Amino acid sequence: MDEANYVLASLAKPMGVVFEENDDEIGGIFVLSLSEGGNAEIDGKIKPGDQLVGVNTNKVAGMVFDDALGTIVDADTELTRLVFFRGNEKQLYGPTGASKEWLQEFISKE
Repeated sequence: MDEANYVLASLAKPMGVVFEENDDEIGGIFVLSLSEGGNAEIDGKIKPGDQLVGVNTNKVAGMVFDDALGTIVDADTELTRLVFFRGNEKQLYGPTGASKEWLQEFISKE
């Protein structure tokens, strides 16, 4: 539960981020790659392997692929605020990961 383990990026669409789903038992999605010359690569904050945990003020940690990605697609803001955990899924969703309450509070901050 350390904010230093999280990355925030505000990006315009199309973002140029390719997401992949974690194993079914774990859930959630992570950054597989960034499109060359895309908004995310130009911004430089997001890295492959980052776990998506929030979209604007919505917690998406643990959601299935379609639901998590749908939150990005449905965002109607000029810039979409993405919150990532910098680490692997076992660190995020395992026993040493942040509590659901802490994560929701962190994502809800403007």
